[in-house]
Amino acid sequence: MVSVILKAFFAVLLIVALGHPSEASAPPHTHYTAVIIDSAHAVPLQLARVSLYRSTTFISGKISSILGRAEFTDVDEGAYELHVSIVGYRSLSRTISITSQHTIDTIRMQNIEQEEITVAEAAMATIPSIDVESGAQTLDAANYHASPTHRIINLVQENLLGAVRAPTGEVHVKGMHGEYTYYVDGIPVPLGVFGGLNEVVDDKVVDLATLTSGTIDAQYGGQTAAIIELQNRVPSGNAHLTASMYGGSYLGRDNAAPDSVGISTSKLKPINQNGQSLSLSDHIGDLGVFLSGSRQETDRRIDEPINLIDHDHGFDYFTYGKLDYLFGENDYATVNFNWSKTNTQIPFDPIEEGIKDDRQLTSNSYQSFSYYHTFSREADKSSNLFIGIFRREGNLLFTPGSIDAHEFYFLGDPNGYILAEDRSFNTYGFRAKLTKQYSHELQLIAGIDFSTVSGNEHFTAYDTMGVIGHDLSNTYSGSNFGAFIQSNIHPLEWTSIDLGIRYDQQVAPNKPLEKQFEPRIKWNVHLAEASNAYLYYGKQMVANNVEGLRMIASATDSATAPTLAERDDYYEVGVIHSFDFGLRLKGDCFQRISLPGVDDQTIGSSAIKTPVNLAKVTTTGVELAVSFSSPSTFWSGYMNTSLIHAYSSGPITGGFLAIDNAGAASDLDHDQRLSIVTSIKYQPERWYANLTAIYGSGLTNGNEKYEFGTGVFDFNQGAHTTPSWIVNLSGGYTFRLAGGTEIEPSLYINNLLDHNHLLKGAFFSGAAWEDPRNIVFKLEVRV
Repeated sequence: MVSVILKAFFAVLLIVALGHPSEASAPPHTHYTAVIIDSAHAVPLQLARVSLYRSTTFISGKISSILGRAEFTDVDEGAYELHVSIVGYRSLSRTISITSQHTIDTIRMQNIEQEEITVAEAAMATIPSIDVESGAQTLDAANYHASPTHRIINLVQENLLGAVRAPTGEVHVKGMHGEYTYYVDGIPVPLGVFGGLNEVVDDKVVDLATLTSGTIDAQYGGQTAAIIELQNRVPSGNAHLTASMYGGSYLGRDNAAPDSVGISTSKLKPINQNGQSLSLSDHIGDLGVFLSGSRQETDRRIDEPINLIDHDHGFDYFTYGKLDYLFGENDYATVNFNWSKTNTQIPFDPIEEGIKDDRQLTSNSYQSFSYYHTFSREADKSSNLFIGIFRREGNLLFTPGSIDAHEFYFLGDPNGYILAEDRSFNTYGFRAKLTKQYSHELQLIAGIDFSTVSGNEHFTAYDTMGVIGHDLSNTYSGSNFGAFIQSNIHPLEWTSIDLGIRYDQQVAPNKPLEKQFEPRIKWNVHLAEASNAYLYYGKQMVANNVEGLRMIASATDSATAPTLAERDDYYEVGVIHSFDFGLRLKGDCFQRISLPGVDDQTIGSSAIKTPVNLAKVTTTGVELAVSFSSPSTFWSGYMNTSLIHAYSSGPITGGFLAIDNAGAASDLDHDQRLSIVTSIKYQPERWYANLTAIYGSGLTNGNEKYEFGTGVFDFNQGAHTTPSWIVNLSGGYTFRLAGGTEIEPSLYINNLLDHNHLLKGAFFSGAAWEDPRNIVFKLEVRV
């Protein structure tokens, strides 16, 4: 596959060499900045969407900073259409001319609240979902209308190329097992207690998300299957208050009266869900404030292991706050803080596990401080400093039911037990980077990141008499350190090279120091102003979370091998093009060789999981992303299609568990060959309709006695669940009342066709079934 990737890229280079204009005839490049301000108060506007079009062809899109600046680099001189939009302001379009003498414009936006009469307008200008230069995908919250029951993982799964829906609140990206990282205002959000189901980030407070997978440059370490950069906006203008509530129900199969074997003839019953949220914002001088809180309740909190809905009631509570402070034209700071809590029952399979009454309580909190300083904005000589610090705290309390079967066994003890768990952790860290533009041809970024984690794990085993048979308590600590240098070298106008090197090391309990130097290079060939091809190679060390390495496993087996970091060699070739009628396209093929790879495995007869090593994991994929949007129409849409095969071979070790073997080839439990997400939106000024369809060719069904083929097109369907389409439909309308108040009722139908199927079989971890059709009504008031 690697040789195919190289041949494909050099074929593209040959086409470029034959058809690309000479350097002498190529238009000169320059930098351009649009400064976005409020027309009435002359204050800068953050997170405005600023797009450059050449006629109707999208060229580039940027987001304005807290200083109101949207900065474009390597722009061809000439005439452009500039489109600017920001929530609460009238969208603006104008023709501009960019030259070496004209590199900055001030754009004054008119607040809708200042208008006596609102008139119809063209479609809101947005940043298209595929960036022509980098290949990253962008999600604009103004056009994202997810069900209020969805979480941040749904945002990632539905909008990131190569993402696969998975059970238990996970998303698998490019054949990897959920190993991606969120960044909020430039600071990473470490994962919480392994097995926790609630998130630190709520998609309902996200204003803009940039999603990058595969081609990760050297400034990012850790979980790098994808980088999810989130920006949360303090709304502009005067005080705002938004309140919403939702309620819904669906018919699920109930197992309310089990018989002697723990299961009865099922019957349909209504499964309820409801929630409320409140947010408010204001500006006090140069200080912007945003606060929000939400509550959710549902009878379907976790993926059911069988086609029955029972013992799955759960509550979620979430609070979030953000502060922005503008010190001056060169300095600003942001603060993020949150607290969340989930209290839920754990569903069970009465035939395989017996009747259970397990419950889980998880809590998370996160605080961060980000500081930005600009040393210089001079064209081709700019320099910026970023410094961020953060704290992350979490706890997981798992309480088994007294009626549970006593099936957890300790090494050397023939008695069975039920196992309670109490884990907590604290993470402190910082990240700093300096960006320096030395010339048009050279940019350097250098930085470091460091985090330290400490915590306690406490497991209590009860025998059939309710007496404590084993009591295991262990404190743990560890750290992660990274340093990087990343450069952008632009020797000729038609090509550039992103070249960097990163050093990572991890200190974790009960295993040796792990470290690695990781070179990463991306060669870009600019086929035209709206086209780009690239070839990427990167070495990556994906360390396991220190708080996820569970020593309880060593009490069940005599094995002593810990789980080591995944080490990858990753190759990718791709082409990106923007057509002149609003269509953007990205195609790529990739291969990842992991020596070793990582998956997670359930420990004994418990709900506890721990990461384990797979001797070799080979992942090969072909992907295609298509998106459409244009300021001239209210229609927009996208389609993400990926064909990915991830399989392992050789021994399964680590986790302090007994050695197993994957044989010559075995599909991973998160392997799904074909994944498709397609979405169509129609969004005039006051209302919207959205149809999203998700297809999966099926995760594992647990059949290990299968002769696995290893090609991309070897679907191995006998070892995978039945393919499925899930269709979601939503719509809403905004009523504008006197005084600027808005009321928006909306309706969401999830799994419209009520496709009932097994999402994943039991393999490494438990089985899970698809949600049945459910209908949710939401009412939101904005003041």
